[in-house]
Amino acid sequence: MSYQIEDHIQNMRKQTKSLIVNINDENQLGSNTKNSKFTVEDYIYRARLAEKALRYEDMLIQMRNVLDLKKKLTADERNLLVVAYKNAVTTRRTAIRHLSTYCKKIDEIKLTQICEQYREEIANELWNLCQELLTIVKDVLTPNARNDAEQIAFYERMKGDFIRYEIEIASINLKESLQNEANHCYLNAKELAENNLPAYHPVRVGIMLNYSVFCFNSKSKTENALKIAKQAYEEALADYDQLHNEEMRRDAHALMKSLQNNMKHFAKGPGSDIEEI
Repeated sequence: MSYQIEDHIQNMRKQTKSLIVNINDENQLGSNTKNSKFTVEDYIYRARLAEKALRYEDMLIQMRNVLDLKKKLTADERNLLVVAYKNAVTTRRTAIRHLSTYCKKIDEIKLTQICEQYREEIANELWNLCQELLTIVKDVLTPNARNDAEQIAFYERMKGDFIRYEIEIASINLKESLQNEANHCYLNAKELAENNLPAYHPVRVGIMLNYSVFCFNSKSKTENALKIAKQAYEEALADYDQLHNEEMRRDAHALMKSLQNNMKHFAKGPGSDIEEI
């Protein structure tokens, strides 16, 4: 009797596994295989599902599929692209920081080497992700933005951000050139935003927020970071009542709050928790 029960359980397990395989074969949310029936809207929806599930590698795949079908993104689509890449990069930045600390605590040489090798593997993944996004921005998104100052400013800020992430893992002989390149991107974004967007516009405020973080972290110019953040906050606040779009108003308010918080952190010096987008 017990053998019959055991056989029944084994059959049930096989059947369950079969059902799971069938479900995955049909949906393949995280698969690299593209579905010719899917539209841009389908891939966008799947990207949102991946975001809700905190599966950012899957989200990357869906956004790559979007870029295969269209070259000019809406504001919503480009934000999804940034979320996907930034979160994929952030997990690796965090892992590298943790491993860097842990490697220093290991006494045995061989284990230290293994730890450092693993950290380098993750650093290479981070570098490749940044390079991939920078290539997309340079070769696809910026050319197709044409004369749209808002989009180009947004993409210049994106370039500055992801070069900034590269600086964290770059060799000493590369850091200075990368810092100059990132600074150039942020200044381009800043100039475009100031000449074409009101002070309260979320894209403009976001540029100033991240540029101030760059100055604080990468260039170690605390006073400059404070000056940028303070000016951006005061200018946005002065024009805030002119902003009637509820969604933009909500986004601008959140960014202004981050500027306000960062001004306190900048005053404390290195080691403080800095906010960015």
